[in-house]
Amino acid sequence: MSTRTRIPELDGVRGLAILMVLLWHYVQNQLIVEVGSPLAYVKQALGFAWSGVDLFFVLSGFLITGILLDNQNKSNYFRVFYTRRICRIFPLYYLVLFIYFILTRLEFGEIPPLHHMLQQNDVPLWAYATYTQNIIMGLRNTAGPGFLAITWSLAIEEQFYLLLPFIVWIIPQRRLPVVFVWFLLMALYLRFVMPGLSAFINTPWRADSLMVGALLAYYIRIAGFTDYIGRHRAWLLLMLALVLFGIVTANQYGRLVLGGTLTHFSLAVLFGMLILYVVTFRDGVIGQIMRNRILVWLGSISYGVYLVHTGISGLMHGLIRHSRPYMAVWHDVAVTLLALVITLLLAHFSYILFEKRMISYGHKYRYK
Repeated sequence: MSTRTRIPELDGVRGLAILMVLLWHYVQNQLIVEVGSPLAYVKQALGFAWSGVDLFFVLSGFLITGILLDNQNKSNYFRVFYTRRICRIFPLYYLVLFIYFILTRLEFGEIPPLHHMLQQNDVPLWAYATYTQNIIMGLRNTAGPGFLAITWSLAIEEQFYLLLPFIVWIIPQRRLPVVFVWFLLMALYLRFVMPGLSAFINTPWRADSLMVGALLAYYIRIAGFTDYIGRHRAWLLLMLALVLFGIVTANQYGRLVLGGTLTHFSLAVLFGMLILYVVTFRDGVIGQIMRNRILVWLGSISYGVYLVHTGISGLMHGLIRHSRPYMAVWHDVAVTLLALVITLLLAHFSYILFEKRMISYGHKYRYK
C-alpha cells in the first residue's frame, strides 16, 4: 500500500466518524425521552456514538504514519509534511477562533442562554491559539466555552503531528513497532493510574488510538501482510463482529466509560480492524458501504462539520428557543434540524471555496 493512491473508502470511513459525532451531539445528547419509550432505546443505542472521535484518531494515525513512512528518506521530508498540515488545518481553525473572538466581544455573549457557549472563560484564548487547550482543560477540569469545547481533539491531533515525524525519522524502521507499542501501553497505564477528564482529552492518555493506526500503517506496508490477511478474510470479519458485539454489550451495561482504561483501546482495536478490512477487501460489502456517495461527501467536509457543529447548534437553540440544545418537543427538533442544515451547508461551501484551495496550495510542495 502507498499513500500515492487515494482510497475513496477511507473518505467513507471519515464520513462514518463525523456521522457518529453528529448523532452524539445532535441526537443522543439532546433527546429528552421517557424511560421505557421507543425513543429511550434509540438514545441508548447511540450511547457510544461519541467514539466517532476514536475512529478519527485511529484513521489519523493510519494515514499520517503512512505518509511519513513513504517519505522518510526524502530531502524535504519535514518541510513538505508540516507545510501540507498547516495548509490543511490552520486556516479554517483560526478562522473559527476569530469568529469566536468577535462573538464574545458582541452582545451575543451577554444573552443568558448563550453564556455557556461564549462566556465560560475557564480556558484562555492563547491556549486555543497554541493547541494546548486540552492540557489546560485537564488541569482546570473544565471543557471551556461550548463553542470551542470539541477542539480538545484537534489539540491531540496537532501534538501528534508535531511529535511523530521526528519519531519516524530518528528511530530505525524495524524498531518502530516497539516504540508504537510502548506509547500504546503507556496510554493504558496512565488511564489506569490517573483517571478523570485528562484521561479523555490529553494526548499521552489517548495515544493508544493513534498508535493502533500507526501500527496498522506499518504492517500493511510489509510484503506478504495483506496476502496473509486475504487468506484469512473470514477470521478477520469474525473478530470484527465479536469485538463489536463486546463493545455494544459493554455499553448496554454501562461499562463503556469515557476515559476508561480499556474503553478506548477496545474501540481502537475495533476501528483498526475496520480500516484493515476496508483497505484489504475493497470489493466487499463494507467497502461498498464506505463508497456510498453520502458518506464520502460527509468525509470530504468532515473537518468543517466538526469545527462548527456544536457552535451552530448552541447558537440556534439559544437565539430561537432561548435554551441550551435539547429536543423535548417538535419545535426543538426543528431547531436542531435547522442547525444541521446550516452546519452542512457551511462545511460544504467552506470546503469548496476555501479549504480545497488551501489544500491545493499545500500540495504544490512535493516530496523530492
